Amino acid sequence: MTIEEFVDKIQIILPFEAGIEDDRLGIQVRIDGQKVERVLICYELTQEVIKEAKEKQADLIVSFHPLIYYPLLKIESSERVGFLVQELIRNSISLIVCHTNFDAYRKGTSWIFGSKIGLKINDFLEKNSKIENFGFGVVGEYNPSIEKVDFLSRIAQITLSPLRWCEGRVERIKKVAIVAGSGMSFAELAFQRNVDAFITADISYHNFHKYNGKMMLVDPGHWEMEYFVAESMKTLFEEAFNSELLFFVSTTYTNPIKYFADKNYNELQKKELLDKSKEK
Repeated sequence: MTIEEFVDKIQIILPFEAGIEDDRLGIQVRIDGQKVERVLICYELTQEVIKEAKEKQADLIVSFHPLIYYPLLKIESSERVGFLVQELIRNSISLIVCHTNFDAYRKGTSWIFGSKIGLKINDFLEKNSKIENFGFGVVGEYNPSIEKVDFLSRIAQITLSPLRWCEGRVERIKKVAIVAGSGMSFAELAFQRNVDAFITADISYHNFHKYNGKMMLVDPGHWEMEYFVAESMKTLFEEAFNSELLFFVSTTYTNPIKYFADKNYNELQKKELLDKSKEK
């Protein structure tokens, strides 16, 4: 299978036009004349992920986070993106990105996260006006409502991380909105939907002030809300490609953020990845 044929098939289930307009989706590094037989799916690209792909004899890496986001004016080995581009070419490995088109998928990133914390999902937070069954974020409910501490505990158990949060307007949580990753641009829409809590990542101090006492904000961390996407994409692709290709999920831990707390959250996160790989 050629890379172009691979992309055409992905477009059927995860059309790139469903993603955010300025996102960098699709082919980012293409090795000419290469046939795709073995594919490594990862959360984001690092030198260790490329090494893992080489060990698995992968021809192609599908990454959730884009490697190349801003225009490359020059490729230098002293700079992270330039170095990784060189490493891909040196090892004859192509790179494709599926990011916000997977976020926007009906059973994509936010939907999966909501399901993991036991939320009954009702709809997208914002529907795609052009493509049916695609949109951003989700809105769901607990029925009956749950205690605030139960709600926070469910999130912490899934993310294996400390939570940053602020008080909302109610003590029990029923209606919840979620945008996995950096989703504060959707906060006002969540507020207008009259949710009790909004879960997203990379929330600034001043935004906590803005919604404090009005809508609970919960920030579990960026990696923590999305680390499961590679496994989910593997399941989706295996169904779509019907054994035509061999897919692998990267077990390389890429979270650059470290924690200093009474628990070693990074070690818990690493163990979760390894345990998941042993379950297969």
